[in-house]
Amino acid sequence: MDFKWHPDEPPPQIEEHSKAKLRVLRSYLGAYFDRLNINPTHDTFKLDLVDGFAGGGTFLDHGHLLSGTPLVMLEEASSATERLNRRRIKRLNVDCKFYFVDKEPAHTDHLRKVLAERGHEIDEGRVVVRTGPFENEIEGILQSIHRRQPRAGRAIFLLDQTGFSQIELALVSRIFAELPAAEVILTFAADALVNHLSQTPQIAKAVAPLQLSESQIEDLIHHRDGKGGRALVQRLLRDHVRAATGATYDTPFFIRPGQSRRALWFLHLSRHPTARDVMIQRHWDIQNTFEHYGPGDFGMLGWDALKDSNTLPLFNFNRIDLEQMDAQLLESLPRELYGLASEKPVIVDAMRHILANRTAARFSDLDRIILQLAKEREFDILNPNGKIRSRALTRLSPTDRISLPSTLLLPGISRL
Repeated sequence: MDFKWHPDEPPPQIEEHSKAKLRVLRSYLGAYFDRLNINPTHDTFKLDLVDGFAGGGTFLDHGHLLSGTPLVMLEEASSATERLNRRRIKRLNVDCKFYFVDKEPAHTDHLRKVLAERGHEIDEGRVVVRTGPFENEIEGILQSIHRRQPRAGRAIFLLDQTGFSQIELALVSRIFAELPAAEVILTFAADALVNHLSQTPQIAKAVAPLQLSESQIEDLIHHRDGKGGRALVQRLLRDHVRAATGATYDTPFFIRPGQSRRALWFLHLSRHPTARDVMIQRHWDIQNTFEHYGPGDFGMLGWDALKDSNTLPLFNFNRIDLEQMDAQLLESLPRELYGLASEKPVIVDAMRHILANRTAARFSDLDRIILQLAKEREFDILNPNGKIRSRALTRLSPTDRISLPSTLLLPGISRL
């Protein structure tokens, strides 16, 4: 739904899929502040938060006002300042700057009104509101971030577009090229794109922001109508988005608006595995907000091109799904590890990075299964000096190495 705001009118009624995105954004920002401020000796933490489709700042939720994405960003920064300083002797300065952009003047007028009512001063210092298309504002935003953070360039971009073509993938690529520490959260109407695929000049023009060539469009149509169906098309699209943007890691999760039922991606893109792990933890913490289809090990929708999504079981990130995922990982992870460690031991950190984009498992889940496999003598865990660690080990270090056992077994043979 394309929401509308006007400063002289009440805000629009929110829908459940938008509430789901707000819950995950709020949860992620809180975890982000905590994860990056573990060191008690740091006295300043700088972060730039950019909302490229900010809207009017509030929604109605059954008669009650609900904070939109700009207010969520401001509120979580304030909460983090209080929370992180609660037990600190040396105070941490949480230095955030906020950029709220929307192309509709009525939306930014409503947003300015909302911000003023909550005591936020709008200026070139802490809070910036801009009226215009995001692509017209990105140059000034990037320059501002470079001035504030010439080294780190730490930033989170929320690009909650309507549809699939309001944001050019080249623009996301530019963000990562200029700000390697940045993260992008992108809404992407995957089902709408799949439904509209056709070999016409109109669709070629419509998907131009996605950098899809004519041959790629032809391939997507072929796969959509073939054996793989939507699952294969979504996998190909996901791989394309990651390649075109230069993101190393992506965490795609699916939501279905109540009216259209067409799946949307809430897609987190980054170049850092820790960011990916923090985001996927949000979906385990906030159950039933998002849905996936298929098993949780290495066969979830978007990763498994061999099955039609209509025949795959629903995955809701709950306790039962966790138990099933563990059982699946015990069967499938040994084959993955045997491939990775066939020539020489694989470093735990490298293993996590290689497998991150293919599973719903957190790094802690992968580590837990690997420790169980080591106890069953399917693998050895070596320290950086090559010495075998105890099989009673309870925690892996990122610098540990996973090695094939001296007595080689077939993957999974110890549990037969």
